[in-house]
Amino acid sequence: MEITLFQLIVFLLLGIIATSYGVLVGAGGGFIIGPVLILLFGWDNKTAVGTSLVCVSVASISGAISYLRLKIVDIRSAILFGLAAMPGAILAVIGLEKIDSAIFNILFAIMLLLTGLYVFWSPSKSEKSSIVDSEHQKNKGFWRVYRKITPTNGEKYRYNFIEPLATVLNTIFGFISSFFGIGGGPLRTPSLIYFFNFPVKVATATSVATMSIYTVFGSLAHLYNGNVEIQPVLPLAIGAIIGSQCGVIISKKLKGRLMMKLLSFAMIAIAIQMGIEGINGL
Repeated sequence: MEITLFQLIVFLLLGIIATSYGVLVGAGGGFIIGPVLILLFGWDNKTAVGTSLVCVSVASISGAISYLRLKIVDIRSAILFGLAAMPGAILAVIGLEKIDSAIFNILFAIMLLLTGLYVFWSPSKSEKSSIVDSEHQKNKGFWRVYRKITPTNGEKYRYNFIEPLATVLNTIFGFISSFFGIGGGPLRTPSLIYFFNFPVKVATATSVATMSIYTVFGSLAHLYNGNVEIQPVLPLAIGAIIGSQCGVIISKKLKGRLMMKLLSFAMIAIAIQMGIEGINGL
């Protein structure tokens, strides 16, 4: 695919904007890049998903490095979750070959709608639970583990969760991430917060670090299947590197409640548009 200078600039900006927000909320940015490539550029689903996942991979690696420097990543969990997600990320590429465009759009619309609703409702609740004290919730349970995270900013986070259950769940997230090209973060981050007691900032950083592990394999599978447009992915990836760093910087200084709500409207609007296209195509 030959791209013009204008398209190159658009792809660069898309990479920056999408991954800035994606890394900020632990979602990678693929949930923005994929639909834009489909709706505005008319790409087919497989190519949009493959190209989007490559950008998510680049953004996640860049963002994970910065979050690790801030010492806010649950490293053990990120490794376990990443390894668990690998099989699903690769199998999803096969599944993508078997589904038609209309059904894909409907499924993607549902995914985006759920993500948009999460982004809209989560700030007011999540900001109140940014620090979870394990002394208040040391409930003895099967396979429950305890974590203590002390970032470079001096904050302290203590929490506990059932590690095997969280790890197994990430096998499903791996499939979802590669199938939809969204990285799995839109589902992993709220799951870690609401079901596994992770503090918000730790959940966000750990989700990004997790994606940096398994999205590489999903991206390689898409590349092997010819689902990645090489020329457009270069400016998108460069934008992803810039955007991921912006997201990390913003995460240190801004709660972003209003920004998250405004962007959730855009995500829901895209979901509605893709859902309509999918229904019309049935």
